[in-house]
Amino acid sequence: MMYMRILLIVLVCLGKLSAQCVSKTVSLGNFKTVSGKEIKDCIIGYSTIGKLNAGKSNVVLFPTWITGKSEEMCHEIVPLLMDTAGLYVVVVDAFGNGISSSPSNNSSFGEVTIGDMVNSQYELLTRHLRINHVKVLMGGSMGGLQVMEWLVSYPGFADNVISISGSPKLSTYDIMLWKTIAAMLSIPGKDEEFKELALQMASNVNMLNIYTPSYWIRSAKQEKVDSIMFARQTDLLKRMKPEDYLCQVNAIITHDIYQSSGKTIADMKKQIKAKTLIIVSKSDHLVNPQSSIDLAKTIGATLLELDSDCGHADFLFCERALVKETVTRFLRQ
Repeated sequence: MMYMRILLIVLVCLGKLSAQCVSKTVSLGNFKTVSGKEIKDCIIGYSTIGKLNAGKSNVVLFPTWITGKSEEMCHEIVPLLMDTAGLYVVVVDAFGNGISSSPSNNSSFGEVTIGDMVNSQYELLTRHLRINHVKVLMGGSMGGLQVMEWLVSYPGFADNVISISGSPKLSTYDIMLWKTIAAMLSIPGKDEEFKELALQMASNVNMLNIYTPSYWIRSAKQEKVDSIMFARQTDLLKRMKPEDYLCQVNAIITHDIYQSSGKTIADMKKQIKAKTLIIVSKSDHLVNPQSSIDLAKTIGATLLELDSDCGHADFLFCERALVKETVTRFLRQ
């Protein structure tokens, strides 16, 4: 999830920063969360690619992943994963990313869930953009978690749904991992210097799990370890406040579409209305793929299982061409 700097360098070298994006923020007023608490003067950011057609039938909603910013993802990520020609892509900043309302920019901000992120996006689309239906709902990583929540919260809202390295619920391993990261970030309290150190340590844990052990062994020399870790830590410190990162981590920990919807996996074939593509990596150590595989088989979704040692980053690096080809074919069917 925190590999934006390396990706940006790669894309610059390949000359692929071609998407033209427009970024905005809107006010949602006082936003009520799933817990019943309010985020006062709530704002939400978003970036768009393309033009909305007269019938509003070409909309793609693309939620951001953890630490993701809509402007960056609009330019750098979306065009890698799908053909945007003729589409109006709305990339929405998730709560807690420092652009939309977050602990760092709103004193009334408390804990939020993946469901709160989804509800804020629904409000943005329907109230402010006057969009009541989308052609495609697509997201990766934490964006994939949001896509799964969309499926049960607003089951008729999208024609096509694509979840990449997401999950309907976390595995035991996932929860252990994210709770470890959350504990690291919580220990410093209000000590700003200690909070930055905790964020650096959380970055290390995250980095170990984005890829697989075999990936690191084959791709990084031992003498480069310190410089790799330092670069990752520095990048994250520039991108994210510790309290914002903790906010998004806590939202991930509580994610479970069966709990939020009150439905079982057996109910999902009737609950989920959209044509669905689920893409996972067999070697994902950050978001275990089994829950997504089980859901795909239950509802008869199209399932793509990536198989390399890139782990969670498989869809952006080792198998990016296959992912884009599969997404393109799925949307043309």
